[in-house]
Amino acid sequence: MRRLFAMFFGFGLGLAAMFMAFQVHVVKTDTDWHFVRKQETQLADFYVDIRKWDHEEWSRHPDFQKALVEAGKTELLPTPEPEELLNEAMRHWDTAKRVLEAVRK
Repeated sequence: MRRLFAMFFGFGLGLAAMFMAFQVHVVKTDTDWHFVRKQETQLADFYVDIRKWDHEEWSRHPDFQKALVEAGKTELLPTPEPEELLNEAMRHWDTAKRVLEAVRK
């Protein structure tokens, strides 16, 4: 009877862990742990250690960024560097220029 109870307890623990993995982001920062509800039910990004992320790594996780904004944890998001803002503006300008030239032709 004891082994049967242990087996069902293990199943229950595993079920609870999988449910949490599909519903929550566990975020590790330099000073604290944060639990953020996911926007979509998926297994991706269950444990996220953002201590050494650069802007390129942040750009690969847009769903995680949206979840942070929805949870009101915008202080965890990186602040854009001035050079990156300028590059993004130039890309948009170049795209708009190409669209206008295509429309004029």
